[in-house]
Amino acid sequence: MIPKRILLIEDDPDIQRLLGLTLQLTAGAEVQSATEGQDGITLAVDWQPELILLDRMLPDMEGTAVLQALKANPATSTIPVIFLSARAGEAEIIAAISKGAVGYIVKPFDPMGLAGEIARILEGAR
Repeated sequence: MIPKRILLIEDDPDIQRLLGLTLQLTAGAEVQSATEGQDGITLAVDWQPELILLDRMLPDMEGTAVLQALKANPATSTIPVIFLSARAGEAEIIAAISKGAVGYIVKPFDPMGLAGEIARILEGAR
């Protein structure tokens, strides 16, 4: 089972729409989106999602910098973060996990299998 309140920090509007609709239909999740890292950090503090899906490359800051800011803030430090990225190198994935992400999903991904993949990642993180 995946969380019902998911924040998506992703700058591509097509991916935002696809993920929002997919997670709503397949998992009954409420999805809020931000297109820039700083907006995502602010929304995470204000909305308190149960999960954050975070792109590695954003217009205003790198995804790992967003992750570090989220982990440094007591209001968001315990929210699990899963990266979404086309950058699929082993070093990239290890770096993201070492900085506090609970998982890493490589783009392109199967939209209909996304909820299951998120559930597997979160179960493994427990």
